[in-house]
Parts: sequence; structure tokens; C-alpha cells
Amino acid sequence: MNRWKKILSLTLAGAMMLSLAACGGKKDAEESGSTGGEGASEDTEKVTLNILFNDTDENVEAEMDYVMEHLPEKLPNVEVKLEMVPGDAQTYETKVRTMISAGGEGLDVWWERGGSWATPILESGSALPLDEYLEASGYKDKVIPSAIFTAEDGHIYSVPFNDNSYEIILYNKKIFADHNLEVPKTVSELKEIIKVLADTDIVPISVGAKDGWCAAMMLEGFAYSLDPMITEKIVKGEGKFSDEPYRTGAEIMKELLDMGAFSKNVALTGIDEALPLFETGKAAMMANGSWAVAAGAEKMGEDFGYFYYPVVNDADLDKYGKNVAGGINKYSGMMAYAGTEHPAEAAALCEAVAELRCQYVYEEKGNPYIVYKPEVMGWKYDSEFAEPVARLAEDMQNFEYVYGLVQDVMPTAAASAGIMQATSKFMTNTPDYTIEDYLADMDKAALEE
Repeated sequence: MNRWKKILSLTLAGAMMLSLAACGGKKDAEESGSTGGEGASEDTEKVTLNILFNDTDENVEAEMDYVMEHLPEKLPNVEVKLEMVPGDAQTYETKVRTMISAGGEGLDVWWERGGSWATPILESGSALPLDEYLEASGYKDKVIPSAIFTAEDGHIYSVPFNDNSYEIILYNKKIFADHNLEVPKTVSELKEIIKVLADTDIVPISVGAKDGWCAAMMLEGFAYSLDPMITEKIVKGEGKFSDEPYRTGAEIMKELLDMGAFSKNVALTGIDEALPLFETGKAAMMANGSWAVAAGAEKMGEDFGYFYYPVVNDADLDKYGKNVAGGINKYSGMMAYAGTEHPAEAAALCEAVAELRCQYVYEEKGNPYIVYKPEVMGWKYDSEFAEPVARLAEDMQNFEYVYGLVQDVMPTAAASAGIMQATSKFMTNTPDYTIEDYLADMDKAALEE
């Protein structure tokens, strides 16, 4: 049997039954066939819930293996059918919307990327409000404040489990030491490093430009040092990509392309190729995010390090590492379909999946950038956190301004897709696609509905 199609027997206990009580428990329980949690009769009728998840890589597969293995401990009275959907963000989100448009058959709970991807779902009323269920389970006491996203209508629609994520640049400490290089804190220092490494067999910066978002984050990283609020202004319609911060960022990216900072045919290189290039020591740096720190430290040991995007102007050196794009993507996490026949059970499943995923990455993978409070949950990490991991966890406390990643916060999914496509095209570095063309396409994409 395919491991992603396995059916687990689960029973709702404690938190779910509190949720039932809070929302007309007896009536909901009668309709759902669930009549009790701990101490419920053995012949309690089970309900079946379908859950959809995006299978993006082996890390996600390992996380969901853990979740499915431990769900019976949390929810012993529901049958859960998990479907892992391969493919990119567009492919996955299209499937979710198609299932909703078809009446929600086979869909009770799903992982939602959030941001602009969630906009049409919320606008159509397709997501189940979860706040009453979460209030009954004591959810707000378990998570950090930034994990609670209340929509304009006052309801909570998602249970996030994604890490607190930030734009950073990974680097190989050994390569830097071998070439007498220091961590660059200004763009001028970064360019000097590129000049040194361009004369070697080492790729200066690995980036998955084919996927668009990796290179778009680089652009945003440089723009942030000029105006950390520029992405938020664009999202609110108060700024443009053609304004100075992103324009300067594009100019820097063009300079780096011309200097040979990236791998050959970088526009055809995806994240699945760019990451191994860095991890195997063939690239000195990589444009990525904080989600890669724990795994990088584990695989590369003392050779692994990271730094923040260098400031554009040398005079702004005191701003280095203070303003960082990222955080938690709004409305990301587990959502439940508004038309599910078992709303209380679906809400409890959303919370259980989020908890287990965070417990796995904290206890098993040594990743402290989770939305749950380990001390409240009673989770323990049996070893010491790797130095880069612990340092970033500490750095997070000192960030002065944080706003979501550019590819995630655009007003619509079409806008996000347009930005990523334009950035991939820009990374081809061809004469017939200029900086002006690129910024014009970015401005156009931001207005896509």
C-alpha cells in the first residue's frame, strides 16, 4: 500500500470534545457520530477525514511520516486519509481550488501556503472559522503571538506550523577561510568576494533562479537595506517595484550576473540543484532562507554559516541584520473546508497536525524556529542546538522590522506567479530583457488579479 494512502484509526479526545462543547457539543457530536473523548465507549462510530498536503521534498515526507505515525496518540477516533500531492506551488494550489470548486468532495483539511494564495479561498467563504474550537483547546496559550492571524471578519482560519522564516545567505566557512574572505556586510564587500571566487572553480553564489522565488528574495534582500517597508508599500498599493529600493536591487543583481556570481545557466537551475551545489562545497554561498539552517548545520557541521543581506550603502552599516524579510506567512498552515461534515473533528485535526509537525522539527531535527512554545508543550531537545541554529534563534529577538517574503505576500496568486516568472526571465541576463523591462513586468504583475 502506498504510504501516503494509508488509513489510520484515530479517536478525538480532550481538546476536540472541549471544542464540541463550545460549539453546541451534543448536537455536533450526534451529527458526527462522535460521542466522547477519553473514556468514550469502544463502539463509538468513527468519522473519516481527508487531508491534502504538498509533497515538495524528502524533508516534508519525513515530517508527514512522523505526523501520521503519532496522530493516533492525539486523536484515537477518526479515520484519516492522507494524500500527498507532488508538484510546485501552482500545481498544488490549483488542485485545492479545483476540489473546492467541485463541492469539496474528498477535502476536509489541507495545508494552505497562505498569503495571496489564500485570498480567493477566504473571499469565497470556503475556509472553516476555527477560533471557537481553538479557544476551547487553549491554543493561544501554546503558540507565540505572531502565530495568531485574525482575518478582517474577526475569525481565525488557519493553524500555522511553518517555521519563522527569514531571508539569509548561507556560506561555507571553510571556503571563506581558504581564500581569506570575511563575511560581507556591505554590497561593496560582497562584490570583492565575487571577484576573488570568480577566478576559481567554485561558484560564488548558488541560487535556484528557475523557481523564481529564490532570486526574488535576493532582490528583496538588497531593497530592504534602503527601505525595509518597500514590500509592504507595494502590497498596499503605496509603492512600486520601479521605485528606488527595488530598482537599486535589480541593478545590483545585474552587476552580480555580469561578474559571474552565479552558476552557468542559472535561470535553468532549480532549488533542487542549487542546494546540493552548496552543501557539497561546490558553491561558496547560497541565497536561501532560515529554514535551511538546521539541515545545513547537520550536513556540513562547522563548515556551515549564514549572514544577512549586505547593506547597499556603506554609511548604513549600523543597519546590517536589523531589518529582515520573512516571519510567518499570513494565513499559512492547516485549514478546514467550510463544507466539511465534521467541523469539530476537522478543527481538531488541523491543530494536531500543526502540533506534531512542530514537535518533530524541534525534538528530532533540532529546529527552534517553531510557532509553538516548547516549554508549554513539554517538548525537549536531547542535544544542544548547533551554533548557527542557536545564534539565529537569538538574532530573531533583535530584528527591528519584519514583513513577509515578497513572493508570499502579493495581493493575489497571479501577482506572485508573475513576480517569480519575471525574475526567472531576468536571471537569463539577456540584452533584450533590460532592467527597465523587468521592473515594468514586476509592476504589472503586482496588479494582477
